[in-house]
Amino acid sequence: MVFGFKGLSITAKITVPLFLTVIFFISLKEVVLTQNNFDLSKPNGELLSLGEASTMVAGLYILGALITPDISRYCKSGKHVFWMIFSSILVGEFLINGVAILVAHALGTDNVVEIMLHSAGIIGLITIILSAIKVNDTNIYSSSLHMLGFLGSVTKRKFSYATMTIVLGLLGTFLSAAGILEHLTAFLLASGVFFPPIAGVMLVDYYILKTSRKILDETREKGLLPDDSQTPLIGWSAIFACIVGTIVGVVLKFGIPSLNSILVTGLTYWILMKLKKN
Repeated sequence: MVFGFKGLSITAKITVPLFLTVIFFISLKEVVLTQNNFDLSKPNGELLSLGEASTMVAGLYILGALITPDISRYCKSGKHVFWMIFSSILVGEFLINGVAILVAHALGTDNVVEIMLHSAGIIGLITIILSAIKVNDTNIYSSSLHMLGFLGSVTKRKFSYATMTIVLGLLGTFLSAAGILEHLTAFLLASGVFFPPIAGVMLVDYYILKTSRKILDETREKGLLPDDSQTPLIGWSAIFACIVGTIVGVVLKFGIPSLNSILVTGLTYWILMKLKKN
């Protein structure tokens, strides 16, 4: 990922066709041809409440929406962005995840390595490794961009993209080796209340308050971004609103935490900006 967007393109061209082929083979072998009897009405894993499950799903989708501009930055039009997202959800969420659920029930395990080795042998193992590279290079790509933007705004210094990529890659590897995936459910629940507030601020700011809308429209026509003198460098009202929304999402157990956090954040930000103008 030190090579940036070109690195994403190369790994995708290799990994995606192989992954789809192996998934098709496994689903055909373990679900269609093998007469495995399994009951989808009975969950095999940890039981979750409707609010917890909704928060986990909503949090990931909102996080995906927040980092979509990182991946779609070179799309030629809004239609390209729409079809990229639509096809990703249709194939990735419904088709691939649906097959994964069926295969996991058929084999009685949710261990990806065990499933791949059992069904596709060494090819399955290679597919896992390449898929991990593909997923993580996308994660590091977005993480590096946002971390560089954050550090640049706070310190007024320019940092090396390659260095940041390596540091975040090593950090992610260390956390994985330390067993962070054993706390995946807790991480997903936390993501469901930490990331929605950011979306809440963005929605209220752009569609309701329309802050800097004129400047954004003018620079968009020129294919440029506003410079630091035209827009505020740090939005303290947005940061405070996000903190309030996150606390509410964690503390308030009523309803869906991700929805609570995004609504409270949006309302708090709107009130603060109105008071600021007055």
